[in-house]
Amino acid sequence: MDVTQSPVISVLDLSKTYAQQSAPAVQNISFHIYPNEKVGLIGANGSGKTTLFRLLLHLLQPDRGSITIMGQADLERAKKYVGYVSEHQEGLENFTPNEVLNYSGRMSLTEQAKIESRRVELLKWAGLESHQHDLIAGFSKGMRQRLFLAAALIPEPQILLLDEPMSGLDPDSQNDFLTLLDTLKTYTILYASHQLPEVEEICDRIIILQGGKIVKDLDISQQIEEIILLEADLAMLPLLSRFPDIIIRSQSQRENHINIELQAGAARFQELLTESKNLGISIYRLKSKSILEDLYHQNYSGNR
Repeated sequence: MDVTQSPVISVLDLSKTYAQQSAPAVQNISFHIYPNEKVGLIGANGSGKTTLFRLLLHLLQPDRGSITIMGQADLERAKKYVGYVSEHQEGLENFTPNEVLNYSGRMSLTEQAKIESRRVELLKWAGLESHQHDLIAGFSKGMRQRLFLAAALIPEPQILLLDEPMSGLDPDSQNDFLTLLDTLKTYTILYASHQLPEVEEICDRIIILQGGKIVKDLDISQQIEEIILLEADLAMLPLLSRFPDIIIRSQSQRENHINIELQAGAARFQELLTESKNLGISIYRLKSKSILEDLYHQNYSGNR
């Protein structure tokens, strides 16, 4: 993030409690998002992700706190800066891509000439040129999500709010969607999901929500280490003493084997594996997980 620039989204002490519920949906949330940042908002269902998006989109009023978007406290006026894609889009089955893109442009008060040029450009970008006159009812979910992403981009917003946009997509459709997102280098993106691999693929920073609160806000762009679970001969332990930069997080012995949880960079861990092979130290089980996955499971303890 470039904190020398003004934030494009500022959220300060934001709280919202729904009627008939005792616990807040979001509670005292504060964060800033800067130009071109790709921020992942992660947490299980009920953690507050969707409520936060509704507040940012001015579909809900907060009980207290403030939101500014592009320096604008009037969120109705700020909507021109924001494109939005949700997990589900209902009621458009009998429309064509041409109609959806045209409607999106008109709703955002985009000039008709610009709508037309953007429509042609975005249909090609989304791989939907040959389907522009087809009814959406016959589309796969992957095609629909590519279309709705294109629709969000019609007015050329600076910010994209993406709420579980790849939920339910098959692997090929996920790859297609990720490829499109990868082209959006100049956009600021807030990406909500509970799927850690896609967040790691897209984002350079993550905010973890639990019970409506932020429990972690972390830059993951520079994270090069992983968590490694290793079952090996007992001789692995003295070998590890020669690698003081590899952190032993936990260890336990079972008969003639030792189970160790390590934190290490990939290159350094490869050196450890090479040396263990040279010394004839057997490794029986090896499993790794990302720092993000580890943080998520450390900090997240359940649904609301």
